[in-house]
Amino acid sequence: MRFDNKVALVTGAAAGLGRAYAIMLAERGAKVVLIDQDLAPPAVAQFEPYRADPTPTNPELLQTYNSIMRLGAECQYFIADVSDRQAVEQLVAAVIDSWQRIDIVINNAGIYGDTPFENITQAQWQRQFAVDVHGSFNLTQAVWPVMKSQEYGRIIMTTGVSALFGDLHQVGYSAAKMALVGLVNSLAIEGEPYNIHVNSLCPEAVTQMTQKHLASAIQPLFSIDTLTATSAFLVSAAAPNGQHILAGAGSVSHGMFVEFQPMYFSDGQCTPETLASNWPELEQAFPVCMHSCGEDKVLAWSRQSALEHHIKIE
Repeated sequence: MRFDNKVALVTGAAAGLGRAYAIMLAERGAKVVLIDQDLAPPAVAQFEPYRADPTPTNPELLQTYNSIMRLGAECQYFIADVSDRQAVEQLVAAVIDSWQRIDIVINNAGIYGDTPFENITQAQWQRQFAVDVHGSFNLTQAVWPVMKSQEYGRIIMTTGVSALFGDLHQVGYSAAKMALVGLVNSLAIEGEPYNIHVNSLCPEAVTQMTQKHLASAIQPLFSIDTLTATSAFLVSAAAPNGQHILAGAGSVSHGMFVEFQPMYFSDGQCTPETLASNWPELEQAFPVCMHSCGEDKVLAWSRQSALEHHIKIE
């Protein structure tokens, strides 16, 4: 699978999975744009444009840049905080000026925290959403008109197992990453007519962010190979749209929100007491129902109730 003549933007690209994604894309022929922030950011957010003679204030980013250049690939880097809308717009404009298109975006930048709920400060909460949610929103919205005009785009939002299933002391991280699931669900529908496919990837590999949470005995199982292969698929011409993929330790799976079989109550029969007594059946009532969008679920509600009230729905 090749990405020749494609332009790919990767956030959080200095190290970890971001670096792995960027190198994978370069190896497969893409022109790669690396985006990361200063390792010691100043009090006021700043934007450091790409320079042909690279001397970024983030040495890890320089290392990634040099690795890609040694592959013979085309590469640019930008020091920018993705939560800074102006900086994001500037770098997107610079990329368009250089390469005239943007085909792929991997929103990989994020913050991982481990704090009991009552100890989360307002600043921590806001920063979590500023990077994970607003950062992904900023970059995606900045490239959206470009992808629409060229009628092609592939975008990945990065989620996490704590978001999908919950974890102790992960409220901020879980809430922010789960917001991206909703962003994918609706954005994929808007992008479909323009051949813009938007998906989420829930990755697990051994990085600086995760190595403390994986026992040493199982760390070798969580290589990056599964994730680079999965990300390559999700940014390819063959990518699905509006889907949520989990990948780690050699395993790849498809996840989605499904609804267990509804229990319908006639007028006046839905009471708190009735719900309490029927909860064991409601909790896991098979078969499960899958809905293509929120409107599809509203239609399902309407059809069920219309039958009882003898209302014909076209």
